[in-house]
Amino acid sequence: MTNVLTKLGWWIRREPRVRQAAKTTIAACLAFLIAKFFGMPQAFWAAVVAIFVTQANIGASLDQALSWLWGSLLGVVVGGAVAFLAGDVLSLMLIGLLVTVLVLAYFAATSGPMRIACVNAAIIILGQPHNVSPLLSAGDRMIEVTIGTVVAIAVMVLILPVRAGPSLARHVSKTLPLYFELLAGVLTAAITGQYDKDAIAEANAKIRAAVSTNEALKNQALTEVAGFLANNPDPEPLITVLRRMWHTELMLARAAASPLPASALDDLRGGLEELRDEVVALWDRLRSKGVHETKLASDLAGIDAALAKLTDATEQMRNGQTLRALPMEDVIRLLTFDFGLVQLRENIADLGNRTVLLDHLLGIAGPRHSEPQKT
Repeated sequence: MTNVLTKLGWWIRREPRVRQAAKTTIAACLAFLIAKFFGMPQAFWAAVVAIFVTQANIGASLDQALSWLWGSLLGVVVGGAVAFLAGDVLSLMLIGLLVTVLVLAYFAATSGPMRIACVNAAIIILGQPHNVSPLLSAGDRMIEVTIGTVVAIAVMVLILPVRAGPSLARHVSKTLPLYFELLAGVLTAAITGQYDKDAIAEANAKIRAAVSTNEALKNQALTEVAGFLANNPDPEPLITVLRRMWHTELMLARAAASPLPASALDDLRGGLEELRDEVVALWDRLRSKGVHETKLASDLAGIDAALAKLTDATEQMRNGQTLRALPMEDVIRLLTFDFGLVQLRENIADLGNRTVLLDHLLGIAGPRHSEPQKT
């Protein structure tokens, strides 16, 4: 029984990779056979394109397909024109190649389609058969690219389809504890006056990577909706609140990088400790149980209650004598910290409203009209 569970666990961890490898293989082989069937002179190019276009989900494949089609079209037009003008003269071919690659590579630094255009143009200029006209060679290349992209998209849609919306929801669920890990570290630094620069920097780097992946998956999910291949709700509100929460935590981290004034900390310590304990408790539950096994709404409500008490404490401090006795630099830092706490409370409330989007993106929630309104 233990061996069976071990093998099952191995398969579950590697199933996405195995599925991706199988679909890539199928797409490449089918594209090559179809191109051969139609008598394309370089049928292998259809297989190469199919390999590049087959991505982790349908949205990513659509983005890649559009890049290949647009980039290939530009490449065959430019490369075909240069090859037609240069003919079989080696010196003219080299000059044409130099100018073409120089111009396209300049724009390729920031554009995926331009990189593809550069490659296709170079292949057409240097690789066209001498017994075939440049225009015919360019047309063949475009047909081969089209076969590869169409076959790859068909495989992605018809064979074990994976959509970006559920992938985004799973990634957000997996990385949500990182935000509370960073917040717990910042609050601990504010309470103790000991700023663990390395730990906070490490947590911040993890969130930065998570935010980048969220953005990519969001765009892929929207591409699927635009292509009528999915019916996901717009994930932008959820991604936005996570991004805002991260920026707020960075604001608090900068304010807590130096120890808070002792007189102010005396007024705030109780509220900060209560808030820190609520955050750590949620962080632990998210790590051990995951988002969907955690009563996230009630846990976030506990953090909001702690923030409300802390807001009252900071208001009393601002109305009292504490700030008047401090240097202006400390006053500005405390006011920044206070502003960060206010923003954090708004973010926590917004996050509580947006987490229902996770269920909608996973397809396990009710009708889309039940999605909360944007605030």
